[in-house]
Amino acid sequence: MNPNHVYSEADVALVEGIVSQKLRNSMLWMVWGLVTTMLTGVALLFNSDWMRLAVNNYKIIAFVEIGVVFLFSMRAMTASTTALKAMFFLYSMLNGLTMMVIVLAYGLNAALPAFIGTLAFFVAFAIVGKAVKCNLSGFYPYLLAAVVAMVLVSLAMMFFNISSTWNLVLGYLGVLVFSIFTAVDVNRIKQNITAVALTEDESVLERVELIGALSLYLDFINLFLSFMRIFGRK
Repeated sequence: MNPNHVYSEADVALVEGIVSQKLRNSMLWMVWGLVTTMLTGVALLFNSDWMRLAVNNYKIIAFVEIGVVFLFSMRAMTASTTALKAMFFLYSMLNGLTMMVIVLAYGLNAALPAFIGTLAFFVAFAIVGKAVKCNLSGFYPYLLAAVVAMVLVSLAMMFFNISSTWNLVLGYLGVLVFSIFTAVDVNRIKQNITAVALTEDESVLERVELIGALSLYLDFINLFLSFMRIFGRK
């Protein structure tokens, strides 16, 4: 919506309806992605050949995952919505392979409390992001800086003998950062849909909801990994 334009009550009501519907659709796509990841992971548990494949090729699968995300991001506004959905589900399936390897490394018994914690924090901060009226995008640079710092510390832990206490610190920091990311992303989806609700066609709106779904999916997964750091083996 153009802030310099005066809109009627009917236009405002229409935009609010579109925003509510598309935000709900983003959440539903995210849920379908998580279900795909979970089913892939469970299938891995019951198939030793798949498990061996995932463990032996973990780094390759992880790099392919990153490639799919980059391709999705680069083609988000040019590829067909069918192609975007295919990339989203492909990423969800690949992530199911790598996530199960990580979960087993931390301990399968930590998965349930980690999932419950993730669900609680995600829902709480998603509600905050939806309820807040102002634009929260100003938090993005600080959140990205925090993520980069966490990645660098994680890499250092891989190559140097750093105390496992840092793993716990990263877990708590991750919960804080990705909880705020959830609120910011929900707010951003709402702002983006509002901006194009009356000026763009259904195809653009569907792209916006798919982009939002991937962002929310990544927030949920990273929150879960942060809780695994806290509840799992150190």
